[in-house]
Amino acid sequence: MAMRVPPQAPLLRSLLLLGLVLLGCADRRLWPGELRDTRVYRARPANRGAEQYSAWFADSDGRVLYFGLSPFWQLWWESGGDALADLREPGDHLIGRFDMSASRFLPPLRVRGIGADSRASVWDVLVHSNGRIYYTTFFEELGWVDPATGAVQHLEGLGVGLNELVEGPGGSLYITRYSDAPRSTASNRSGALLVVTPDGDLLREKRFERGRGEVTAPKSVAVDPVSGGVWLNADVFHADGSTGYAILHLDAEGEIIEWRTDAPELLFARFDAHGRGYFVEDVDGALRLRVTRAGREQASLILGSRAPLDYAQDVHFAADSTAVISFWSGRVDLVRLDGSELSHRTLWLGKPSECAPPAGRSLLYSAFLHVDAVYATLSCGPTILATRLAE
Repeated sequence: MAMRVPPQAPLLRSLLLLGLVLLGCADRRLWPGELRDTRVYRARPANRGAEQYSAWFADSDGRVLYFGLSPFWQLWWESGGDALADLREPGDHLIGRFDMSASRFLPPLRVRGIGADSRASVWDVLVHSNGRIYYTTFFEELGWVDPATGAVQHLEGLGVGLNELVEGPGGSLYITRYSDAPRSTASNRSGALLVVTPDGDLLREKRFERGRGEVTAPKSVAVDPVSGGVWLNADVFHADGSTGYAILHLDAEGEIIEWRTDAPELLFARFDAHGRGYFVEDVDGALRLRVTRAGREQASLILGSRAPLDYAQDVHFAADSTAVISFWSGRVDLVRLDGSELSHRTLWLGKPSECAPPAGRSLLYSAFLHVDAVYATLSCGPTILATRLAE
């Protein structure tokens, strides 16, 4: 999808405009599925600054949800589209925690205290196999915290514009750089993929520079734990002001194998621990899931229609290997692979009235299956939604 966008913060435009108009995309009549009784959990505000934070990107260690806390979307909506609104006020950098077994919030992890040089907020989080929780803040630092001891380390020297991150072979961090100058309104900026050691040493950085005036800004990254191959989806900003998308496939050494700008659009991809890749795609308005292994397709399934401007935001795997696919609108798809057959169930998590159209605006981000319940982060204050699967 391409659109014309206003001349401000060009490297964030397409993503943010999707959120701005998402008010109309949560019409559940567009899809068959189960509208679930949903329990809403709200944490007390923990930021010591003026801004009210919301939950968004999340990861889990199997029991505890760790999630970024940020005012980004709410400030964007309130300001009428100022992508830098989060930087106006100082605030704490916080990682929220929610115990799924006990259905209660734990005290958040404060990874950077409020101060004049602390104006951004936590975006993505990664539960690493070494026990640390890594996080990005996009405009400021990348860092990690040990939830057992509270030790915090800010990884200096890697620059800014770091967005989403996953763990790759050998424990390395694979991190997308959406922009190397996120505070700038210039259009000649570059996106990149970084590979970093767990201690923050840069192993390599692959910059994505194309034609004159065109910017490729990678968003999500998926790494095959067996082959080391990498898949990225990206926003593309053209010199004429239009936007599009790209799908990039890199080998284990970081060399580009494939760079596509044609359909189908890759909304999100993630690999499980066995090297199976789950690719959520838009095929002419239909949502398709492809499961691959060693570069070959094992199974494919049409999940249903995609509402205008809805987006597959995340994929996580339960202990029984069920893939949990979350969408901005509140839709969650549960998919199981049995041999070459995929079984599928669509759920709708009800949003609180103040977070649902037409009165409110909110985005569902990351969802997880724990025992017999689904838990998801909702960007509408520090909010967790939950529903039991048992009838």
